[in-house]
Amino acid sequence: MQAELLLEQWQTQGWLRPLDQAFASFIARYQPAEPLVWLAAALCSYQLKQGHVCLDLAKLQAEPLLTLGLAAELAPSEQAELQQQFTAINLAQWHAALSQSAVVDSGTGTNPLVLAGNRLYLRRYWQYEQDIALQVNQRLAQHEVLTAQLSASMLLPLLGQLFKTGGAQPDWQQLACALACRSAFTVITGGPGTGKTTTVVRLLALLQLLQLSRGEPLLDIRLAAPTGKAAARLKDSISGAISRLAALNIVGFSQIEQAIPSNVSTLHRLLGVRPGSKSLRFNRYQPLPLDILVLDEASMVDVEMMAALLQALPVTARIILLGDKDQLSSVEAGALLAELCNKASTGDYLPATAAWLAEQTGQHIPAELVNTEGSLLSQHIVMLRHSHRFGQDSGIGQLAAMVNKGQLNPTIWQDYPTELLLLKEAATLSAAFAQLILAGSNVVNGFGYQHYLSVVTAAPVEPELQDRWAQDVLRAYSCFQVLATTRKGEWGVEQLNLQIQHILAKAGLIAPVHQWFSGRPVMVSRNDYQLGLMNGDIGICLPKLLPQADGSLVSTLRVAFAVADGIKWVIPARLNAVETVFAMTVHKSQGSEFSHTVLAVAAQDNGLLNRELLYTAITRASARFSLICAEPRQLVKVVQRQTIRAGGLLLALAD
Repeated sequence: MQAELLLEQWQTQGWLRPLDQAFASFIARYQPAEPLVWLAAALCSYQLKQGHVCLDLAKLQAEPLLTLGLAAELAPSEQAELQQQFTAINLAQWHAALSQSAVVDSGTGTNPLVLAGNRLYLRRYWQYEQDIALQVNQRLAQHEVLTAQLSASMLLPLLGQLFKTGGAQPDWQQLACALACRSAFTVITGGPGTGKTTTVVRLLALLQLLQLSRGEPLLDIRLAAPTGKAAARLKDSISGAISRLAALNIVGFSQIEQAIPSNVSTLHRLLGVRPGSKSLRFNRYQPLPLDILVLDEASMVDVEMMAALLQALPVTARIILLGDKDQLSSVEAGALLAELCNKASTGDYLPATAAWLAEQTGQHIPAELVNTEGSLLSQHIVMLRHSHRFGQDSGIGQLAAMVNKGQLNPTIWQDYPTELLLLKEAATLSAAFAQLILAGSNVVNGFGYQHYLSVVTAAPVEPELQDRWAQDVLRAYSCFQVLATTRKGEWGVEQLNLQIQHILAKAGLIAPVHQWFSGRPVMVSRNDYQLGLMNGDIGICLPKLLPQADGSLVSTLRVAFAVADGIKWVIPARLNAVETVFAMTVHKSQGSEFSHTVLAVAAQDNGLLNRELLYTAITRASARFSLICAEPRQLVKVVQRQTIRAGGLLLALAD
C-alpha cells in the first residue's frame, strides 16, 4: 500500500478532508520512512470530524467501513477496494509502526500522537480525556467523606417533606437525591418527562436543608446549559419546579428558596469566554466562585468544553450532570454522557449502596439492579425510569421506546392517529406537505406555522406592550418545528427553508420581498459576545414601534430574542451570522421542545439517519410527531444503526 497515493485518492473522492491530508503531510516531514504512521495520522484527524475522540485501530482493522462511517458514502466498488486495503494491514503492523515512531508516545512525552492500547489520539484530545478523568476521579474519591457526614436515616425526614406523594417503589427521584447528597460528582439521566429538572430542584433544596440543619451557610449554586435555547428552557423548568416545591409548605423553605437560582447561564458565559480568543476568565488558576454546579443537556457537551469546565471548578465544589444518555452526542468530538452512563440501565449498584439507600430513603432497589462487582462510578449515577410526559398510552413515548430498543412496529402509526403521523411523500411540492406546514394537517395538537404567524399579525399599537407580544410570538413559534437530518438535498435544511417560505408566502402569511421580513425566524450560528447572543439562540423579525423626536411612532424591523430579563431587540444589520429556521437540523434542535415536531427524511438512505438521531427528533415533540418519509421500510434498518463513538474515558476512571 502506498500511503501517499491513497491519501490523495481519498481526498479526491471527497471523504478525506484537506485538513486530514495536511496533518499527514506534517507528520511525514518527521517520519518520512514510515507511510503507515502518515496514514494513521490522517485517519486519526478524520475521526474527529466523525465525533470520535480517537482512532480505534482494532475496529479499523476488523470493520474499516463501519469504523470510518463510509458504508453509505462510497459506491460498492469503492467500499470493496477500501475493505481490501485495510484488511491487508493487521493490528500487529499498526502497533509496530506506531510504537517505534518518533512522533508517537504513550502519553509521557510531547509528541503530536498518543498510542494507548489500540487507541490512537491527537495529543490534545488525549489530554482532554485525561483531564476529565482526573477531575472525576478526584470527586469520586470524596465519596466516603461525604457519606460519613450523613448519619443513619438523616435524610429520611427531609425527603418526606420534599416528596409528599406516595407511589410504587422505587422512587428514582428520591434515590437520585439521596445518592447525590454523598457525592461530589453525580449524573442524573432519563428520557423526556422523567422529571430530571424536578429532581434536581428538590435535590438542591435537600442540600440547602442539610446546611440549615448543621447551622452552616447556604450553598452558592449556579445553573448552566450548553446553548442559549437549552438555558432558556431550563430556566422555565426550574421556575416551575420551584413554584411546585413552594406549595409543599416545607419548613425553612422561605430561606432556601432565595438560594436556589432560576437564572441559567450558557457554558461560554459561565466560563467567561473572551471574544476572538480561546482563553477563559475562569480556569484551574482562577476557579469559579460556587459550591454546586448543575449542568443540563450534558449529552451536548464535547470533551474540550467538559475538560475546561471541570478544571474551572473549585476542588470542593459538587457537579451534577443532567441529560438523556440516549440522545445525540455533541457535534464536536466525544460522547461523554453516553460513556458515563453505559451501565445506567442495569443499575450496577453495590449491595452496600442499596442497603444505605434503603436506610436513608425507605426505597428499595430491585435485586436485578444490584451487582456485587459494581463500579465506583455506577454508585454516582441514577437513571430516572418513569416518564410523566409519556404514559403507557402515549404514542410518542411508545415510538421513542421502540426506536431506543432498535425495533419498529409499522402499525404504531395507525394505533396512535392523534399523536403520530406518517406522511409518505417523495417531494416537498405536494399539497399534503403544504397542508402540514400551514396547519399541521388539521388535527388536535397539530399546529403549523400559520399559528405563530397569526400572533405576528396581532401587533399592539402601544409600544409598552411590544415585549409581551414578542414573547407571545416566540412562545407560539415553539409550538411547531420542522427538522431535517442533513443540510443538503431536497429534504435538507436549505431546500426545506426555501420551500416552506414559498408555501407561507403563497398563503399570504409572509411577504419575503427582501431578506428581512416580518415573521422571519432566525437562528444565531456563531457566538456574538458583543450582542450577548450565543450559537443556537432563536429570534423572530418583527415590526417594532420606535418613538421619534416629534413624538410620533415609526414601525421598523427588529429581531426579538428571549433573554433572561425579557426581550432583546436587535437591528437586523447587526446580525452577521444567522440563518432562517423554518427548518433546522436535529442536532440544532437539542435542548428544545415543540408541541408538534416534523422530521423530514430523504427517500434515499444516505447513512446519516441513525437510532440516536431518530430518537432525538421524536423526543423533541410533546404532543404530536410527524414523519415525512417516502420509503418507511428503510426505518427498520435505521433503528438498528447505532452510533458508538470511540473513546477511552471509562478506562481512565476509578474502578
